[in-house]
Amino acid sequence: MAQVILIENNKTLNDLISVNLTTFLGVDLIQRKNAQETLSLLAILPNVDLIITTNFIEDEPTADLLTHYIKSNNLETGLIVLGTDQLVKNDFTINIANPKDWEQVIHGAAKILGINENVLLKKATPDFIAVPVRYFLNLDNVNCDVFIRIKKSPTEYQFIKRIHNGDTFSKESIKRYLVQGLEHFHIAKENYKNFAIFLSNKLVEKIDAPEMEPTLRIQLMGESFEIAIREISKLGFNSEMIQLTESIIQNMVKNFEKSPEMSNLLHKVINSETGLLFQRCHMTSIVASEMIKNLNITEPQAFEKIAYASFFHDIMLAEHEELSKINSFDELEKANLNEEQWDMVFNHAMEASVLIRKYPEAPTGTDEIIKHHHGTTNGKGFSNSIEKLPLLSKIFIIAHHFVLELVNFKKRGGEPKSLTEELYKRYPSPETALIIKSLEHTLKKKTK
Repeated sequence: MAQVILIENNKTLNDLISVNLTTFLGVDLIQRKNAQETLSLLAILPNVDLIITTNFIEDEPTADLLTHYIKSNNLETGLIVLGTDQLVKNDFTINIANPKDWEQVIHGAAKILGINENVLLKKATPDFIAVPVRYFLNLDNVNCDVFIRIKKSPTEYQFIKRIHNGDTFSKESIKRYLVQGLEHFHIAKENYKNFAIFLSNKLVEKIDAPEMEPTLRIQLMGESFEIAIREISKLGFNSEMIQLTESIIQNMVKNFEKSPEMSNLLHKVINSETGLLFQRCHMTSIVASEMIKNLNITEPQAFEKIAYASFFHDIMLAEHEELSKINSFDELEKANLNEEQWDMVFNHAMEASVLIRKYPEAPTGTDEIIKHHHGTTNGKGFSNSIEKLPLLSKIFIIAHHFVLELVNFKKRGGEPKSLTEELYKRYPSPETALIIKSLEHTLKKKTK
């Protein structure tokens, strides 16, 4: 996968270029604020394929500084400079006068990266973009026309308008579409970005409403979480999804702070009508935070790190919820997966840790917790030997495993047993025993 650095301080323009770079070229996109940050990265990561930047960032001659560095160090790094039509004086730079012309940016990037034009044609954005029907469950109106797609022939579709711009509708009417088996509405491609902004703002407004009943808030958080992780996993970060993510994470932290009993909050989450990934995300955050509190850990931002790690740790499996249940190499081998799925599970912790590094609000060290969450130091595969991992990573691993056991127990029913027995067997070291005991302390308080 090609590595591309983007330096653009205009948020709207940054989002426009970011979304299209990841959608059309599938690059590994790294955000930097100026030339100084970029040069520091190039010193340790010299094999970056392409840098896209504006000519100046404030008073810094960004493009000139990068040009000089690439020349002086004989790097094989391409450069696209936005907002200038000056004559290019080297063979690695493309100047693009209009930075809003994202198609020209994509074609210039494809040329430098050696991506065939035919690949771009195959990925051309269709006139209509599919949007899951469930996205509309928390809306009562919309800022654009909404269509359903009907098949006319093996190769042709007809788009029929079902909701007009500004129309009001009920949650029940959206549920009827779902009951009928409709999975996607469609929105004209030129309206999609404004729709995404509208949807994100509405969800944040609802989640942050102070008068909302806790159970309803959990439900809304779960629905919003599903939207956020799917959009981020497909298109990367933009300002709207960052805003929505921040609202969900901060409410997860507030839910823990406001709940005097861990078991009561876990009960509300596990019995909510939300998806498995959200339930495990929120419950892992709750359980790990409870252990941090019981162990009297004073590490700065410990609770925030756990909340962000909980949100992002399985994001690479957003479209494959069933695969997120795999928690050992033995389970992976027995899962009868194809090669692509096997690699997806094996590498998902590592890939999620790389993704979170690009998220501007995540506390330092969150990526480490995510990378370790199946016990390995490099985020690949599974390991029970977690003794040498940092304390917060060990706490997260044990919380994550406990929640998996809790969800499995709820699903299969049967005779109750101590959910910590499996933890002691799998993680037998003295230090992990202390961590498990900190969880048992809370569980025993409830049974007294």
